Amino acid sequence: MSLSDPSRLRLRVEGSGSIYEGVLAVCELYDVPVVTDPGADLFVLANVQRIVKAAEYNAPRLGTLCFHPSLLPRHRGRDAVYWTVKMGDTETGTTWFWVCDRVDAGPIAAQRRIDVPAGVRPRDLYEDYLVPLGVESFEKLLRQLALGEVPRVEQDESQATFELGRPVKTA
Repeated sequence: MSLSDPSRLRLRVEGSGSIYEGVLAVCELYDVPVVTDPGADLFVLANVQRIVKAAEYNAPRLGTLCFHPSLLPRHRGRDAVYWTVKMGDTETGTTWFWVCDRVDAGPIAAQRRIDVPAGVRPRDLYEDYLVPLGVESFEKLLRQLALGEVPRVEQDESQATFELGRPVKTA
């Protein structure tokens, strides 16, 4: 199955784990070329822990998309799923956002919400709920991009939270 855009998108994809594998599976499903060169139309970050430099995230024609396992702007930073559970959030979701010069603060390209299942552990919330939601959201977003639609909704800074990571256990 090919995308409807005759010019066809070329993606550079970086990441690890199940969300990365899911993104690659969507690219394969739609016969989207995944390349390693910086001349890609779109750079996709799927579970990337490094800070990407401006020259790198600005290089692709469409920009750089990043997956985040929370409803940005809530839980910016590392371990968003841990903090979702730890803080007793009743709702969570996934966000694909456009990378900018601030961590997890770029415009939102796609966002999906779900209720947090009672008693769920962070790892299970991520693997069983958020990854499938993120992959499904990426597939829909990829189809939009192929049609020339480039969604960008600015984040509401008044709702932003930032957690540095899990607290360090002390003896």
